[in-house]
Amino acid sequence: MKVTMNNSSIKMLLVLTLLFISQLGIAAKKNLELEALRIEFDNFITEAKYKPYAKAEKNTTKATIEALYNQRGKVKEHAVYMARHTLIKAKMIAESEYLDQQLITEEQTMTALNLEILKTEATVARMEADRAQLQLSLQAEEVERERMEKQRALDLASEIANQAEMTQVELDAANAYGEAQKKVADLAKQEADLAFEEIDSLRRQLETLAARETVDGLVMTLGDFVFDSASANIKQTAVDNFTKVLEFIDGYPNRNIRIEGHTDASGSDSFNLNLSQKRADAVKALLLDYGVEAGRIKAAGMGESLPVADNNSEAGKAKNRRVDIIILNK
Repeated sequence: MKVTMNNSSIKMLLVLTLLFISQLGIAAKKNLELEALRIEFDNFITEAKYKPYAKAEKNTTKATIEALYNQRGKVKEHAVYMARHTLIKAKMIAESEYLDQQLITEEQTMTALNLEILKTEATVARMEADRAQLQLSLQAEEVERERMEKQRALDLASEIANQAEMTQVELDAANAYGEAQKKVADLAKQEADLAFEEIDSLRRQLETLAARETVDGLVMTLGDFVFDSASANIKQTAVDNFTKVLEFIDGYPNRNIRIEGHTDASGSDSFNLNLSQKRADAVKALLLDYGVEAGRIKAAGMGESLPVADNNSEAGKAKNRRVDIIILNK
């Protein structure tokens, strides 16, 4: 049987053939895009710095791509687009979590460095205190050496007294000179001993300071012994032994500090108020020198307005002459 085709049939066949080829090309393109998406996802999940992050998003992206691979028939262009959108979102979340972790690590490193700096400063302060104590010891040795020299002078005078040719006047003069020199040496030694005892007593008082709880916050009280008499000047020995106070403040780095100066009832109100303010300011300045943030500290002079003991006795007055360092609750 002979088959014949007219022009209309031939044209229809050509159109169908071209349409089929076009669909094959589109499907091939979609498959290439899907394969590229899979490769991009594989590279993403194997990148070392992103491995711990965006796990849920990675699982969602993986499931989306696998679903497209398992889909029968042609893959829709919109489905590939949505899968790529899911991958981009996972990358952005992983990058964000990675940067957050980097920031946390850097903050931890900075905190550790600040702690080491504080420890080093405390060590330096202790070394300075040891140096001051060594200087006192050397001074005491010098006083002792001078005393021994004066004693040798007395011994020499005694030896001269045994010489027959020495007159009584000469002997008395030599003895008087030796006694005078001995008194000078003894007085110098007593002064050195008193100075050493005063410094040692001040250091012990600073080392035994303790905080107490109040309504406003934790309070550490510096007694009148920290300052020169009727002055706002902090003794150098107190400056060199301020470690206990610094440790107290460093224990509450996120809380503000109020420094209150107080006096006894001796003197006028204006004098006491001025002295208490100057002493509070002096303690504040010392804390600033040791690195405490200025924005955390406020200093106020209270004068004689808030006594903690009766001002009718010397013991009560001594308790009222103080500087309170308050770690505020709010």
